[in-house]
Amino acid sequence: MKTSNKNNFTIIGSVILKNWRYIQYFLVSFFLLFLNTISIGNNPEIHLNFYLFVLYFGSLYFPPIISLESIFIIGIFQDAIYGYPLGISSLKYLCLHGLLLSQSRYLSEGSVVLSWLGFATLCFVNIILHWVLLSYVTDHLPSYVFILPSTLLTIFFYPLGLKFLYWVSQKIG
Repeated sequence: MKTSNKNNFTIIGSVILKNWRYIQYFLVSFFLLFLNTISIGNNPEIHLNFYLFVLYFGSLYFPPIISLESIFIIGIFQDAIYGYPLGISSLKYLCLHGLLLSQSRYLSEGSVVLSWLGFATLCFVNIILHWVLLSYVTDHLPSYVFILPSTLLTIFFYPLGLKFLYWVSQKIG
C-alpha cells in the first residue's frame, strides 16, 4: 500500500515538533558559529570563539543544548567556513566534549572561579588540539601569533557568553 504525501508531511511535522527544542538550540549554536568569523579590531585573525561557550555550557550546565550529532555538524560547517580539512574541527570539538563530560562533576558543582578556570583550561586545550591537528594534516605549522589573543578575549568574555546562553535556555525551555 502506497503512503500519501499528506501522511509523509504529517510524520515529518510531528518529528520536527517533537525535536523543536533541540533544533532551536542547534540554530543558536549555528548562529554563534557564524559570529566567530567577525574579527575584533583591525586584524581579521583575532576573533572570539563563541562556539566554545556553547560547548562548555551545553556539556556542563544544560545537556539538552548539545548532542554529538550537532557537535559533528557544527565542526563540519566550521571547517567549510575557515577552509580547514573536513573533520578537524569536529574531531577537536568531540574530544573537548569528552573532556568536559569526564570533568563535569567537578566543574558544574564548583564556584564561579572554578567554572571560569575550567573554561580557561578548555580554551587552552582547544588551541593545543587545534595546532596539533592542523600541523598533523597540513605541511606547515600554524602560527600562534593570533590564536593567543583570540583565546584570551574568549576567556575574558566568558561570563557574558554564559549569561547569554543561560538566557537562551530559559527562553527556549
